[in-house]
Amino acid sequence: MRLCFLLLLSRCCSSLAFVGVGVSPLMTAAIDPFDWDTITPSDDLEYHDCYEQYKCARLQVPLDWLNETDTRVATIAMIKLPALVPDNDPAFGGSIFFNPGGPGGSGVYAMLSLGHYLRTTVDKPGRRHYEIVSFDPRGIGYTLPASDCFNGSLVSRDAFILESRGNGPLTNGDHSIAYSLAIMGAFGQRCNRTGDAMAFVGTPNVARDMVEMVDKVDELRKRDAAARKQNKKGGGPEVQDTDDERDELKKRSARKRRSAELHDEPGDVPRLQYIGFSYGTILGNYFASMFPGRVGRLILDGVCDAEDYSTGPGWLTNTVDTDEIFDNFLHGCAAAGPEECALARESDTHGASDIRCRLDRFLLDLDQRPKPVLLDSGDAVIVTGEDVRSLIGLTLYSPLKGFKILAKELNSFISGNITKMAVLDLGLGAMPVMNDACPITNSTEPQLIGKIESQNAVVCIDGDDITDKDVSWWRKYVNRQVSASSIFGAEWATIRLPCSSWRFRPKWQFKGPFTTPEPDPSIKSGHPAAPILFLSNRLDPVTPLRAAQAMAAQHPGARVIIQEAMGHCAVASAPSSCTKRVVADYFESGVIPFDVSTCSIECGPWDASCSLSNATMTDDVDDQAAVSWFNGEERIWRRMSPLGIL
Repeated sequence: MRLCFLLLLSRCCSSLAFVGVGVSPLMTAAIDPFDWDTITPSDDLEYHDCYEQYKCARLQVPLDWLNETDTRVATIAMIKLPALVPDNDPAFGGSIFFNPGGPGGSGVYAMLSLGHYLRTTVDKPGRRHYEIVSFDPRGIGYTLPASDCFNGSLVSRDAFILESRGNGPLTNGDHSIAYSLAIMGAFGQRCNRTGDAMAFVGTPNVARDMVEMVDKVDELRKRDAAARKQNKKGGGPEVQDTDDERDELKKRSARKRRSAELHDEPGDVPRLQYIGFSYGTILGNYFASMFPGRVGRLILDGVCDAEDYSTGPGWLTNTVDTDEIFDNFLHGCAAAGPEECALARESDTHGASDIRCRLDRFLLDLDQRPKPVLLDSGDAVIVTGEDVRSLIGLTLYSPLKGFKILAKELNSFISGNITKMAVLDLGLGAMPVMNDACPITNSTEPQLIGKIESQNAVVCIDGDDITDKDVSWWRKYVNRQVSASSIFGAEWATIRLPCSSWRFRPKWQFKGPFTTPEPDPSIKSGHPAAPILFLSNRLDPVTPLRAAQAMAAQHPGARVIIQEAMGHCAVASAPSSCTKRVVADYFESGVIPFDVSTCSIECGPWDASCSLSNATMTDDVDDQAAVSWFNGEERIWRRMSPLGIL
């Protein structure tokens, strides 16, 4: 079983991977590393310069929001891309928080990749400018306590990955399932020796952390305003707010600090502006349902079914449109012809059917006779049909950027270049590179690879307990996943597999109802200030449109805007001036336009030239581009988090 896909790395709803990411306008230049240990954790929000043009903070919050006698803390790593105007400018629109998905996705890493793109998306030049804020949720990235069942041992972690991979996919039969359950049993025992911190990483805790972060942002802004006022009054150098003002802010926060419910708050409390992608829609849905009086503006893009996520077997509704997107890939390839799509042939008389037949024969041969490859590095890799299906599934997240390259690589594989697939397996994290298990350099770059626990802990804590399920139950579960998607089903079934032996029980769980009161723009206590805006592509490989429609139906006033595109998450998958306008208008006014129900896109994956921000596709899909795309950080990120955008 390929636990490396969705479970392997620490990077909404895998044995290879982050819930995957849409197209990703990644940073175009290297960013200097930053040592987070230079920031002293604080109960007050204090930003420090980091990563050249960003601001970072380490905010302490209670580890257990429900137990006032527990003095332990979690230290949340926060990062901000400042607005293009100062916060006393009339055009300043406040903070917009975002979560890139996962579970297990690092907000810090995503900010470095997506921050500028999101700021450009939400800003209205000269009229409204926002600062973009993100953070590493509990157990993830630079936030402490970390989720780590291997005590920092990369060798032990790699041995676990290799044994899992060697067992094969769950579709290999009952023996494979039984052995996988035994592997997860050993993994659960190892995790159980780390203490109870992973019992506090569930989404309700993170939602409550967000309330605290919103409060602390508000307090910081008031302190800065008081300092400016004092400076203007005194005419001298800028000074900090007085001790009395700071103490009053602290007391106000302390009065509600341990309150988990927060239902009795007045209407004029600080409110969240937020855009969540994929699993980030789960977080946003939890936040709105638990703390409706704290909702300012909320956009949920690439929507997960929160009920399927939190109850029952879990994760059964995600991939219902995956195979249709692959069908569209094949039909688009045939229509584009050999000049645009390397898989097409001039001799094809039945279009997409001929391409599928060639690919099916290739996959069947790999299923029956996996191919051994010895690389120049000395690493031996066994290439299987599931490896190729996983690669296809991952690319469906990002048709705009990936379809032409996928066609080129599949054509290469079918032509006999299996060595390239083996190289991609190593680069994508499908198996570890053992030579890298003992790094000799000390780097402060994000260590995002290798922590499957970051995802496991959240998935298993939030979902129903399935520790008593036997092989028969799991066989039926796997069959249900594969019946939903022949491409991604076997991989998707592994997301919940670690929960079969997960020994941590949640200290705080929320099972709904996932709903909110009627929104009230007059800022009424306990009511959202605006209806929730749901966004979805017409076809999304892991968060289908029907999930967005089901979730929106439970929130009064909410609406779904459909982007006529394929891929994961609308904002991050295709260029659309319509979608951008809807998003920017909503954040400015809090109103969802009634004259817009769908948004078209400017171009598609088979067009000669099509770009999303600084990520550009052209006809020139060369080997270097393919290596960059398939071996790049965005693919690693996706393999680590099945529900996310990068």
